[in-house]
Amino acid sequence: MLKVFFVFVALFLTSNLSAISWSQMKSWTNKTVKPDVEYSLETEGYNVRVYEFTPVSDPGSTCVMTFTNEKMGMFCFAKSKLALTKESK
Repeated sequence: MLKVFFVFVALFLTSNLSAISWSQMKSWTNKTVKPDVEYSLETEGYNVRVYEFTPVSDPGSTCVMTFTNEKMGMFCFAKSKLALTKESK
């Protein structure tokens, strides 16, 4: 019975490993950061999703990422003094 279980697990892993990329396997241990804000922009013809987040390595900055069905873009900038004082409260 135990051999059947191991054969089943081996078959399951080999059939599903081909669907997993190397980058997915490497990122399993990475920390997941939730965006500070996420929203969609109303545009005609595009599904634009926007994610704003604070980089772990630079808490004094904000990064904005935009995604459509075809493209992605990112822009980072220093937070204003007002934003920094709001965060410290």
